[in-house]
Amino acid sequence: MTTIHTIERRPRAASAGPPPLLIMLHGYGSNERDLFDLGEYLDPRLHIVSARGVLNLGFGFAWYHLGGAPGNLVPDPETRARARDLLAKFVADLPGRLGTDPWHTYLLGFSQGAVMSLALAAHEPARLAGVIPLSGYLDPDSLDAPLPAAIADLPILQIHGTEDEVIPIAAARRTRDALAPLARRHTYQEYPVGHTISMDGLMLVRDWLAERLAT
Repeated sequence: MTTIHTIERRPRAASAGPPPLLIMLHGYGSNERDLFDLGEYLDPRLHIVSARGVLNLGFGFAWYHLGGAPGNLVPDPETRARARDLLAKFVADLPGRLGTDPWHTYLLGFSQGAVMSLALAAHEPARLAGVIPLSGYLDPDSLDAPLPAAIADLPILQIHGTEDEVIPIAAARRTRDALAPLARRHTYQEYPVGHTISMDGLMLVRDWLAERLAT
């Protein structure tokens, strides 16, 4: 594992206090630029940091190794656990390094990045103001313990495509059902698309973040 390489977009509009922070986590085989341009559609008060996965695959980067095949991917528990611990420290330290509001740190992850976002939310929900897992799921095998009580107050926006050929919609629905008894502020939305972020989904993310920042 290495230090986490990032690119960032500074706020385009001022906040009343320190700016809110949005951390983006890309999917398997991609890189830190994959989600970065989505920031153009989001609230201009956000300080956006897009992080590169810690494993160099040669054709892109990843947070942990995968086996199996699309539709039945098998995570490597050792590299995933190490990535979660490294990301937990990264997320905790970033507001102090950037001068952002430590009470307004949001995670947005796609695919493997969404899996990591939900793993962090389950690990230490009190550090986060909101989590946006796109085309991902919460893997029970990634949990050290039952979901903490603090996840009840964590805003979560979960979006998935019903035609997803990489991470089947069944995985997203299992996550929805697992969170339902505990996470009071969990929003779940499906769209008739594959393993991608639709424009409708992006507009929902935009509005959801704007609503969070208004409170």
